[in-house]
Amino acid sequence: MTIKLLIADIDGTLVTRDKAVTARTREAVARLRASGIQFTVTSGRPPRGMAGLVAALDLTDPVAAFNGGVYVKSDLTTVLEQRTLPPVIARQAVDFMLQAGLDVWVYQGADWFLRDPEAFRVARERSNVGFDPVVIADLHDVLDAPIKLVGVSEDTERVARCEAELSLRLGTEASAARSTPYYVDVTHPEANKGMVVREAARLLALPIEQIAAIGDMANDLPMLTTAGLGLAMGNASAEVQRFARHVTRTNDEDGFAYAVDAFILGQPPFARTKLGLPPRTRACLFGLDGVLAQTSSLHARAWKQVCDYYLRRRARASGQPFIPFDLVRDTCRYFDGKPPLEGLHAFLDARGIALPESTVHALNDRKAEFLVELLRQEQVETYEGTVRYVQAARAAGLRTAVVSASRHCAELLQSAGILDLFDARLGATQPPEVYLAAARDLGVGSEEAVVFEDTSAGVAAARAAHFAYVIGVDRLGRPAELRRHGADLVVTDPADLLEQDGTLH
Repeated sequence: MTIKLLIADIDGTLVTRDKAVTARTREAVARLRASGIQFTVTSGRPPRGMAGLVAALDLTDPVAAFNGGVYVKSDLTTVLEQRTLPPVIARQAVDFMLQAGLDVWVYQGADWFLRDPEAFRVARERSNVGFDPVVIADLHDVLDAPIKLVGVSEDTERVARCEAELSLRLGTEASAARSTPYYVDVTHPEANKGMVVREAARLLALPIEQIAAIGDMANDLPMLTTAGLGLAMGNASAEVQRFARHVTRTNDEDGFAYAVDAFILGQPPFARTKLGLPPRTRACLFGLDGVLAQTSSLHARAWKQVCDYYLRRRARASGQPFIPFDLVRDTCRYFDGKPPLEGLHAFLDARGIALPESTVHALNDRKAEFLVELLRQEQVETYEGTVRYVQAARAAGLRTAVVSASRHCAELLQSAGILDLFDARLGATQPPEVYLAAARDLGVGSEEAVVFEDTSAGVAAARAAHFAYVIGVDRLGRPAELRRHGADLVVTDPADLLEQDGTLH
């Protein structure tokens, strides 16, 4: 994926808990520019509340203030796009938040209005935005065209309840989302960070897939899921991290700078080793079936044996005709890319057969026995290019593991003659658990490991587990499907990545 623009949240992301911009952050932004990647920020802050940061980072691209309520040039005064709340909706939201026990701030035009200058978080906000609020007795007097309303309370549970209730009450008329545990922001429904990404794509004439976004809070989720690459901070909640492609370190550990180097500049095509991998890679995890070994025909024949064994017995007992398992059609339709028991259930359901779970498990066990018999009679064929790649990875000092849904992973590797090429072997477990377990066995984190997978389900699971890089191995001519499920790169064979005569293929 070629990234041309990075959009960063500010508080909790770009700055530390003390609101400082570290030297490493400034250097990371400079490295982005030197690599031809544009950089900008978005925040719930007003435009002039971002002046210090814009100056410190020497930003030149359009900036999104008020969570996308206003898009301005880097001079922070020239408005490119603005979305305000309708007065009637603003009054409803203000009244509800006041009745719920929250203090309320109103941002309209270039000003910040509130009722009590000594209230909770006012001093902190004054320090953050760099200017004083305007004290007013009745907030209804400044609701002609508000850009953002903020409900504030030190009772974080109350703020969460208020966010949920406001979302229901306002419906499609406005957006309500917490920007910190103490704040709930109310903005125009299109003034959210997902629209920040779309507006940036329009203003800068960039495809959305070439935009990356990084943030830490729930209100950052729309941009993380809209952008081509979503990055979550290490201090983000589990929910935010779950929706991100990668998770970096915390904002007090220079997580922004680490993300720039590891997940943008450290990713192909900006940087890669002779193996075609990100430089931070310490381990490679390979799927067995379809990536390393040509086991599909063996599995299909074992399934045919067990299914025909059962279908024949059932036909005799019921007097119904025996319809054999179709080696090609039934394997492709019900078993390919699925866990064994799931595939068996799908096949039986298609035949209108309901069996006790114990019987289904017994048939699955019988299939395993047939597979072992086939392994005694035949040698498993490997994909020569993948084997060559594994050897190159080991020669480069990377650790290697092989994973499989089959309980006979070791026997399959032994039959193929490649058992000694792997530091860890895991079978009879489904992704993503099997990948995470393999990484643990190798002593590496998921952010340091690359997964090679040939199935859409496997690719999606590896991506969801935040592995550093997911490479789809396309043996069936379906590259778009692997990319759609999250592959960072799709190759017909891992050997395509190897450097030959100084050229990366």
